[in-house]
Amino acid sequence: MLPVTRPSLPELAEFERLLEDIWQSRMLSNFGKYARQFEEKAQRYFSNPWTRALVNCDLGLVLSLAALEIPEGAECLVPSFTFNSTANAVLWNRLRPVFVDVDPRTFNVDVADLERRLSSATRAIVVTHVFGSACDVGRVLALARARNVPVVVDAAHAYGATYHGVRIGDAGLGAYQVFSFSGTKQVTSAEGGLVACANEDLATRIEFRRAYGFQNDYVSRVLGVNGKISEIHAALACLSVDPIEEVVAARGRKAQRYREALGGVPGVRFQEHLPDCRATYKDFAILCPRDRDLLAERLMAEGIQTKTYFRPLHRMPLFAPYRTSADDLGDTEAVADAVLCLPMFNDLGDADIERVGQSIARFYGCV
Repeated sequence: MLPVTRPSLPELAEFERLLEDIWQSRMLSNFGKYARQFEEKAQRYFSNPWTRALVNCDLGLVLSLAALEIPEGAECLVPSFTFNSTANAVLWNRLRPVFVDVDPRTFNVDVADLERRLSSATRAIVVTHVFGSACDVGRVLALARARNVPVVVDAAHAYGATYHGVRIGDAGLGAYQVFSFSGTKQVTSAEGGLVACANEDLATRIEFRRAYGFQNDYVSRVLGVNGKISEIHAALACLSVDPIEEVVAARGRKAQRYREALGGVPGVRFQEHLPDCRATYKDFAILCPRDRDLLAERLMAEGIQTKTYFRPLHRMPLFAPYRTSADDLGDTEAVADAVLCLPMFNDLGDADIERVGQSIARFYGCV
């Protein structure tokens, strides 16, 4: 079976060397040596000293919204075409999600629709870099600044992505930008996350909230949780993140081979990227001209795993009550009904890509 994703791991001997160090130190957590190293590597990579590590991206999103201290019941704009975690974080903070439509070319938030939905009740904006392709965060931030509304970015897929030549994670690209290092990502710590903050004050708020609400003295000053990344996960991250530039470049080449392999299939469309922006290709997604589900079944029968991803949040039982009759989310529904993620991982071979392309071409009668 050709999987839709597969994690890349460092040499086991390298990881064992770090594990031996952890075993000897008996320091398993509590912001130890490797958690600090992970943070420092990310800080250098982003050129952002206000980057903090935590246990996973989900909690990073929850704590980022909590750190903004938004009143309960306030409205938060959020795309419907994103992973469940994005909107879960809104609800965990007792905010009201207002769903925004997608740009059918980029699969990212439709900034014009976001502007239409901005109101005096809007107290936060959450956007996603879908599949590691940068949304137009500059335009989003300009709208947000005009209304004095903070922006939290779900950058789960975007470690290694750039926006107009600037690395996602730069302090100027959102109040909080939250990254994932779970096993499906381009580089992984098995489970882990980073929050890149816009300034020292916002970073301090995360530091308190990821550590029970206190710092060093056991005296809680805000509501916090145990958000510490373990030393074992952080050690794996320290080994995994170093080759990120090579990883993203290689995935870009694989994406181009997919485009070439599928270029002769009428109606197949690809995610478009903003000019002067680099995508990570955490996923490689196509829009199918028709019969997406039948195609997925055919590929599975031929030993090729795919994923219909994302599914519109506003259609789900948890989130559907927040959609109003006036909402027009037609582009989100059209993209979600046609999107199919094809196998994409770091050691995916050219022959595998050719096989997938030929199978899709056969399905649509092109060979």
